[in-house]
Amino acid sequence: MINILSSTDNTFVKNPKVPFGESITGTTPLKKITALLHFGRSGTGLLHSLIDGHPEVSTLPSIYFSEFFDYSIWEKIIANGWEGMADRFVSIYEVLFDASSAVPIASKGLKFINNIGHKEGMTTVGEEKNEILSVDKKVFVKELKQLMSCYDELDALTFFKLVHTAYDKTLNDHNKKNLIFYHIHNPDNYAQLNFLRLAPKTNWLVMVREPIQSCESWIRKNYNDNSYRNIAGKISQMLFEVDKPIFQKNNAIGVRLEDLKEHPKKTILALCDWLNIKEKDTLYQMTAQSKKWWGDPSSPNYSKEGMSPFEKISTKHKLGSIFSENDQYILSTLFYPISVRFGYVEENLEKFKNDLQTIKPMLDQMFDFEKKIVQNKKMNTEKFMKSGPYLYLRSGMIERWNTLNKFHTYPNMLTLLKIN
Repeated sequence: MINILSSTDNTFVKNPKVPFGESITGTTPLKKITALLHFGRSGTGLLHSLIDGHPEVSTLPSIYFSEFFDYSIWEKIIANGWEGMADRFVSIYEVLFDASSAVPIASKGLKFINNIGHKEGMTTVGEEKNEILSVDKKVFVKELKQLMSCYDELDALTFFKLVHTAYDKTLNDHNKKNLIFYHIHNPDNYAQLNFLRLAPKTNWLVMVREPIQSCESWIRKNYNDNSYRNIAGKISQMLFEVDKPIFQKNNAIGVRLEDLKEHPKKTILALCDWLNIKEKDTLYQMTAQSKKWWGDPSSPNYSKEGMSPFEKISTKHKLGSIFSENDQYILSTLFYPISVRFGYVEENLEKFKNDLQTIKPMLDQMFDFEKKIVQNKKMNTEKFMKSGPYLYLRSGMIERWNTLNKFHTYPNMLTLLKIN
């Protein structure tokens, strides 16, 4: 797939001011990149807010750029040629320059999110909770164009790096940056693979949380809305998340949300060592663009007082608000290798083998939460069981079951960050 992506025609854009046959290359911008991924609802926003403001790290706020490396985004940026690239970037990502902007941002599955700055808590930052994140457009465009002029050609990755440099300069942040911290969050497969093609040495960081708890939290809004299609897609995605092919040949690590909450000092020191950055006081404060961030407004733990970075409420939620004991039994068996790897359950291979055989016929039956959705929507059960989302979820679970039945684990799983 990566080889196919490399054959696209619009990979590089030429600088028309550089005579044919000549070449210039500016100072190589920020070589190191760490990309942050989620595992259900696992606290990526929290970690991003702690990394924000570190003098050695360049990071853009929120999850605005999760689809930046999709073909369609780069096509839009270069639509008006070299001279129009900076202005096109600004028009596409208006929310970066004014978090209250309603201009929609591309999301997974060719969907767009309106008012994303508001939804991500970027319009209520600062000590008084009355500031809106903003960046001076004119200064940014001037800085970006000046950086671009030092190159005879650009691809999406180099342009992305220059955006970070221009962003820091516009904010008068003149610290020497050693690392780009890219909150890629939940990208589409195309965007993620294209990014990997351009930046094969990327370090991948995944925030992990107890699987059943994380899954319940992630699908809660969809469950309340009886949006079964989204629920089926999310459960299936989580089942395939921690042994992605991209982790097999790359430097990837998982950080437990529980460790960050319960042992912040030890966890952050271990993370600093992995990221190769120094420990700073900013790592214990929730900020966005170095302004106080009050948390994700969509979190059930969000209040008028905001959220404390190391409160433990989010990791103490009781299970069962959506999944019955029967549902949990099936899912916890499929999540068993992940739970063992990340220390959520004790290893018991013989019990797991028995559980695996027990759930096989259960995979063809309805979950209890599915029965409630059918009841709420007054649907025909037989029709529901023939629907695309229902069959999609079953195909994913059966494939996971086959892997577990053969290997009794998921080969090439993500490893856990070691904490002293």
